[in-house]
Amino acid sequence: MRHVRPDPDALGSQLGLKAILKVIFPNKSITALGEEEESLNYLGRMDTVSTLENPLLIVLDTANKDRIDGDLSVGEKVIKIDHHPDHDSYGDINIVETGVSSTSELIYLLTSLWGFDNDYINDESARVLFAGIVGDTGRFLFSNTSSMTHKIASELKKFDFNAAKDMQLMNVQSINQFRFKGYLIDNFEITEKGVLSVWVPKSVLRKYELTSNEASMSVNLYREIEEAKIWFMAVEEEDEIRVRLRSKDTVINDVAKQFGGGGHPFASGASLSSKEGISEVIAALDDKL
Repeated sequence: MRHVRPDPDALGSQLGLKAILKVIFPNKSITALGEEEESLNYLGRMDTVSTLENPLLIVLDTANKDRIDGDLSVGEKVIKIDHHPDHDSYGDINIVETGVSSTSELIYLLTSLWGFDNDYINDESARVLFAGIVGDTGRFLFSNTSSMTHKIASELKKFDFNAAKDMQLMNVQSINQFRFKGYLIDNFEITEKGVLSVWVPKSVLRKYELTSNEASMSVNLYREIEEAKIWFMAVEEEDEIRVRLRSKDTVINDVAKQFGGGGHPFASGASLSSKEGISEVIAALDDKL
């Protein structure tokens, strides 16, 4: 299992661990659960199951219980494997390491401990773990990229898969997504201190025929603005407003936590019940600068 609205790391760690466990335990029934994200189907598809008989549930890349795409109550035991700050230890066993770039990187390290060198990793698991690392490091541009990250990526690239093709697919956009960037460029606001924000109502999503998840893929567009120290996209969904927070070098996950969210120090998310809360988020972020 993993979090709702999956990104490459959520799927990479989920599908990577599934492939690894199938190598170690070929006779076990291992399924990948959750709603699919169409734009990431090239990484792999979810399994369809009608019943689960007291399974062991392994939840990947999900900091908070509320964000899990599935029901923990169906499981006999729960293992949490994650790289976000551990504010919600919902697992019977919690394997959390915030010093890695991604949960996919953590899965590689765990697998290295289980076997000798890369015994249990194959072409399939290497491909999706590499994609997960690429996704959460922003193609190795973000500050969470360490020398260990590069070393692990190098080891994974020794396997037989087309890394260049997957990296290109990860950044392919529809015409509507590309045109939506025009809206983002024309409609942001920025404070004197450098907090940039943009409001994306449902009417804009309908105009460009985008889902909330598709729209949010462009949040890092603002990284290129010199004056923007912190930025966020507030996207109106059916029953809440999803806020995607990003920062160059100011810790922001504490502010996300104030608004019921969380995440990485420089990449976090939160939810608001109304548009009026956006000004409160701006004020809280301004206080950080």
